[in-house]
Amino acid sequence: MKVHVGCPMCNPLYIHLFIWGISLGLILVLFSAGPVSAQRNPIVDHIIIEGNTAIDSERIRSLMINKSGGLIRKNRLNFSDLIGDLEAIENVYRNSGFLDVRARQFQNPNGVDHVLLRIVIDEGPRYTVEKVNLIGFNHLEASEIRRNLLTREGQSYFRLLAAADKRNIQALANRNALLDVRIDMKPESNPIDHSITLNFFIVEGEPIHVGEIQVRGLQKTQRYVVIRELEIKPGDLYDNNKLARSQTRLFQTGLFRSARMEPIRNDSSSTTRDLLVSVTELPSGEFSFGGGFASVERFRASYNLAHRNWLGRAITIGTNGQISELLQQVDAGVSQPWLFETRTTGTLRGFFTRQNRISHIEREIGVAISASREISRAFRGQSIYTLKQVKILSLSDSLTHILQSGSVADSLRSRREGSLTQVILYDTRDDILSPSTGFLGQIQVNIASPLLGSSSQNKNSTLTLSALVRKYITIENFPDFATSFSISYVRALSHGLIPLDKILYAGGDRSVRGFSIDQIGQPEGGAIAVSSQNEIRISLSGLVLAGFIDWGGVGKTVGSFDLDDIQVGLGGGLRVTSPIGLIRGDIGFHNKGDLDNQLTTLYDRIFFYFGLGQAF
Repeated sequence: MKVHVGCPMCNPLYIHLFIWGISLGLILVLFSAGPVSAQRNPIVDHIIIEGNTAIDSERIRSLMINKSGGLIRKNRLNFSDLIGDLEAIENVYRNSGFLDVRARQFQNPNGVDHVLLRIVIDEGPRYTVEKVNLIGFNHLEASEIRRNLLTREGQSYFRLLAAADKRNIQALANRNALLDVRIDMKPESNPIDHSITLNFFIVEGEPIHVGEIQVRGLQKTQRYVVIRELEIKPGDLYDNNKLARSQTRLFQTGLFRSARMEPIRNDSSSTTRDLLVSVTELPSGEFSFGGGFASVERFRASYNLAHRNWLGRAITIGTNGQISELLQQVDAGVSQPWLFETRTTGTLRGFFTRQNRISHIEREIGVAISASREISRAFRGQSIYTLKQVKILSLSDSLTHILQSGSVADSLRSRREGSLTQVILYDTRDDILSPSTGFLGQIQVNIASPLLGSSSQNKNSTLTLSALVRKYITIENFPDFATSFSISYVRALSHGLIPLDKILYAGGDRSVRGFSIDQIGQPEGGAIAVSSQNEIRISLSGLVLAGFIDWGGVGKTVGSFDLDDIQVGLGGGLRVTSPIGLIRGDIGFHNKGDLDNQLTTLYDRIFFYFGLGQAF
């Protein structure tokens, strides 16, 4: 009998267990070794700049994308950005005349996973300008070009200044109608004496004249409306300054959303090219309305309805008005921007005004003819002739008593008045409704006389003078400041009589806030009035906080006016930016004084104002 001894390892079960054991062991070995992590860039503790003398270290660090870390945030070194950092440093040096500069980087270990990044700069010599050559100039005067060069012989060479010189030569060529000019700039360096010879090569071509003027994009507007605004005419040499001024004048008409001007290029060698004027028209109709609130006036509303391009001739016809408890006013008229084919705006309007004053009610109805002309970009002059019927109603008891004493012109309560007004305006404000910078100055002279149409039975002549100045100041990291000062004076030229509607008062949101309208000077008023508004404005992300001190006074005569007549109003407010503009709310008050009776409370001396735009 043969006995077979089996091998235990040959059993299939053992074989499978053996394979699984080996696999599990390999897995354990791999996991025990831990995950294989990618090599991370070191943390930059500090960036050290060495070798620099011409450019300070902070300026160099600001050029770099790589930054050193702080206590909380740690910045790791980016090697790709480091290459760009070195190139940026070298470019800044080369732009400053260090043509042989070399920037290198070294990483000094500063603990585990930390480095000190050293930027070592070999500035090399600074190149100077030995000579500036102007080659190929014919129509342009070399002396004029050299006067405007920023690159000077004997001074350090700056690539950016040389590039600016090239642009300036190009601009000078354009002003001289050299539209085909080509300018090349080639600096030649001498490594021996470290000098630069800067060469400007120019191919001028011939001056180009304006051919025909083509206008595109007109739908309602007549072609001549565009042509008359252009300062450049057919046959003139092309001038970029004239083109820019013409574009500005087209925008100032208020008829166009866009306006572009460019010569039409052609393949011929002709020295004449047509001028293409491309415009996009704005809608001709305009309607707007507004509202506000004040303690005295209560709610007030205004509207404006106009058509700015009647018959396609840029003639404006329209009406506007406002209404409140104290003022009802409406007027309508027509305006022609080119009176007698000159840049003079002529306006004819009719008006009605009813104003409730503390001491009386004024009612006016009449017509006015005006001519306005732009003297310069900021200066404007205006002459106005007005013929109106004036009526004074509902006199207060105090004013009635004064009239009975004969100290005021009672005979002028109802009259016809013809007057001539001259206005000179200087305005550099950045915005009419909400200015933050700029200056406004205005002088106005008005004379009323029977010679100008006043009632012959009254035979009264008056002279009224007024002046206004406003200044807006913006200082970085400080509140904005705005101030306004006005003075008015009226004098009777015959019989010593000043009509009631011309007597001066002060007070209200357009004069001295913290007082009722025309409260200062009651009941008699005066011949001279002075007022000032002063504000500080603090901008806070869509909001503006304001604090103000206003003051003003009225004197019966110039000689009797003194500091005792000055009244002061204080207050503050909030302005909120909205889709319809800046919404303003102010609160003003004044201390109890001679203008108040014994029963006047604090609430009676507080006034609220709401409206659109700044107070002034």
